[in-house]
Amino acid sequence: MKKLGKAAAEPAQRRLEVLAIFPVLEATPAIEHLAATYMSQLALPGKALRDAAHLVFACGYELDYLLTWNCAHIANAEIRRRLMAINAADGRQTPIICTPEELMGTEETTHV
Repeated sequence: MKKLGKAAAEPAQRRLEVLAIFPVLEATPAIEHLAATYMSQLALPGKALRDAAHLVFACGYELDYLLTWNCAHIANAEIRRRLMAINAADGRQTPIICTPEELMGTEETTHV
């Protein structure tokens, strides 16, 4: 039984090792201010605070991409439009926001 537990832990350990090379982004006062701005100007519901945090860190730290499966509050055309307008007014770039399938080009498309 102990061997099985160790085997199951190995993939998790490998994932942690891969993630260890990435920096941890800090929630600075500027990031917190941007979060308040996004919550109010994007008209996100209170329950979407964590969703707004993803947008804030991606935009505030000028990341190139934000991958998400959250199509309600992040990978949403109307949210992206508003976010781009807010960021443009502040001279901030908006990352490409997409699902992993969109990034990898694996989404099935139907041609009419």
